[in-house]
Amino acid sequence: MGEHYEIAIVGSGPGGLSAGGRAAERGVSHILLEKASQAADTVFKYQKGKPVMATPDVLPVRSDFSFGYGSREQVLDTWDAELEAHNVNIRYDSEVTGIRRASDRFEIALADGAGITAAKLVLAIGLQGNIRKLDVPGAEEVDHVQYQLDDPEEYEGEKIVVIGASDSAIENAVALAKQNDVILINRGDDFPRAKDGNLKLILGHISTDEIACLYRAQPVRLSRGAVTVAVPDGETEVKCDRIVARLGADPPRKFAEACGIKFPSDNPAALPEISSTYESSVPGLYIIGALAGYPLIKQAMNQGYEVIEYILGNDIKPADEPLLEECFKAIENKTVDEVFATIRRDVPLLAELPPLVLRELMIDAEFHRPQAGEEIFQRNDYSDTLYTILQGDVAVELDPEDPSKAETRIQGEFFGELSLIAGRRRTAPVRAGADCILIEIPRRSVIKLINSYETVRRQFDRIAIFRHISTYLAPNVSQEDLAEVMETVTIHKYKQNDVIMAEGEEKRGVHLIRSGSVTESRQIAGREAILAYRAAGNFIGEMALISNAPRSATVRAAVATETVRIDGGAFQRLLDRSPDLKARIEAVFRERLVESEKMMRAKDAG
Repeated sequence: MGEHYEIAIVGSGPGGLSAGGRAAERGVSHILLEKASQAADTVFKYQKGKPVMATPDVLPVRSDFSFGYGSREQVLDTWDAELEAHNVNIRYDSEVTGIRRASDRFEIALADGAGITAAKLVLAIGLQGNIRKLDVPGAEEVDHVQYQLDDPEEYEGEKIVVIGASDSAIENAVALAKQNDVILINRGDDFPRAKDGNLKLILGHISTDEIACLYRAQPVRLSRGAVTVAVPDGETEVKCDRIVARLGADPPRKFAEACGIKFPSDNPAALPEISSTYESSVPGLYIIGALAGYPLIKQAMNQGYEVIEYILGNDIKPADEPLLEECFKAIENKTVDEVFATIRRDVPLLAELPPLVLRELMIDAEFHRPQAGEEIFQRNDYSDTLYTILQGDVAVELDPEDPSKAETRIQGEFFGELSLIAGRRRTAPVRAGADCILIEIPRRSVIKLINSYETVRRQFDRIAIFRHISTYLAPNVSQEDLAEVMETVTIHKYKQNDVIMAEGEEKRGVHLIRSGSVTESRQIAGREAILAYRAAGNFIGEMALISNAPRSATVRAAVATETVRIDGGAFQRLLDRSPDLKARIEAVFRERLVESEKMMRAKDAG
């Protein structure tokens, strides 16, 4: 089947270039296949003059190719020169259409009908061929939507809507804002995926009104010269001359699966299974860069260098090894591999993460070895990180009047999740036990894990929901007694003004407000009057359950809100088994009755 090489590399992004450079320097028979007419097509398509960030700052570059902070043009010129200097065997306009494993080699089919074979194969393909597009009414009919921005200086004096919260969306919005009126549409309430530099940049522009930002917003339909956006209090039409949608891209999963590569789940965002040496589930087929979940240039270049060394049988340490050794200083007399083995053995939340993902997470995290009795955080602190206990235990002081009433969290457990989820201040102080080692993980990293890995989300939600219920709704009730209730819980999300419960309905479920807040209202003299406001940590729906009557009020989400719903029957049986809990709930019921009566009699009710 045509030419044969020891190593074939598919894709000439940063990872592919680095792999090609290393193969050339090692004198290995190789070919670098690129479907575009130039190398590094993703970087080539960056906006003109875009600064290319060399992040993470602390990560060294291990490659025969150079890379440092510079403009798009500077980076591309450097790489083009080094391709020639290293004599990399690169072939342009060579799109790979199929890969088949045949005994001791891979058969690679190209779009032009040619075919080559290789003993080993490195997939270094990016995601640009799978860009997500707007899937809303009108998106195919209008002509003012684009999914890429080549040169922001082409546009002046326009009203431009940028959709997205990624680095690309931020960079496009900031560049366009120099001479245009820019509105950024962000479906979340922060920028969890942005690099630190871009995060500071966009927040600075928003705070000075150089860019307007609609949070918790998403487009619902397009029309000529406008986009209709769903925002927390309804819908709004935004007039605009142009829409730049930066919605990310999907991994080329069908292509990968056609090569025999396995994925851990059906989630479209799932990453392929690869080993610590980048080998996939197909022996001899390696994956690096964006397809492996590492789109940062430094990471991909390091992987390109390392994968060739691994293929050649050299047991080299990853480029991030010195960083991890520094991170793990709090853990004495253990190598990096031994620390990772301990984490996988003793921290269930992180145990099933892919090796490369866990390495990246630990670089973002911070390790602590506090003294016995030292306070980790105080009640009402504003921090929102998550702590996992690698060794020892901590005490969560639940009663501000009596510090001796504390709940112990042991090795392998996590704490701090209530503030992370609700975005509110810490609810209780936490003190370290003897010989304690803690891993503090930034909120952005936790949210990314929960959204990307089903095993993490499932474990996190199960424990977090139990603690929400036991902290706010059923304190002093054992896990065994809550077992039936836990079997019935479901998580519900509401937009602002969505009705959670309606006055007069017969439903019996109880909701615990996980994040956000709600209003309770009644119809008084023909108008809706607000009777109460309930923030995260409160429960609603108990009045209908206790009184065995229809709902006495309408409950609406005051802002974007998430609740944990408990089946009414299961909760009633819990009350029947727990006299103290029943007395507490009935006391709250009576307080709310009095509160409602006072509000209804007030002249300015609502």
